[in-house]
Amino acid sequence: MIAALILVVSLAAFVQFFVFYTRSLIAASGKLKLSENVREITGLSGHGVEAMQFDRLLQLVELCPGSGNDLMGIRAVRAYFATLGVLLSLLTKMPGGVMASMAQWLNRERASCAYFAATALDQRMAYSRTLLSSGS
Repeated sequence: MIAALILVVSLAAFVQFFVFYTRSLIAASGKLKLSENVREITGLSGHGVEAMQFDRLLQLVELCPGSGNDLMGIRAVRAYFATLGVLLSLLTKMPGGVMASMAQWLNRERASCAYFAATALDQRMAYSRTLLSSGS
């Protein structure tokens, strides 16, 4: 019984740490401005990024070479995005006004994840430019 209690408390602590970690990554990326180069390449217009663009942006991030410092953050945000998607699909099946406001929050969080992916692409493109300029 004590082992089960320890397991539950450990899992709860891990989930709490995971959420705080990913939200801090997303908040830090939210302060960054996307370069015009990234906006042009990705076809983004305006200031925001939509949640539905997350997968496409991550594909571009994977194509662009990076220093490797951002791999853990990208994986964490990818898992957070997937978790939010599961929660959103569960909420859409439930009736109620509170659920609608929660679904809006989940959509905003997912859009923030997509913005994180766009800033990760921007940073990787800047790293690639640095590599090219130092190599020549």
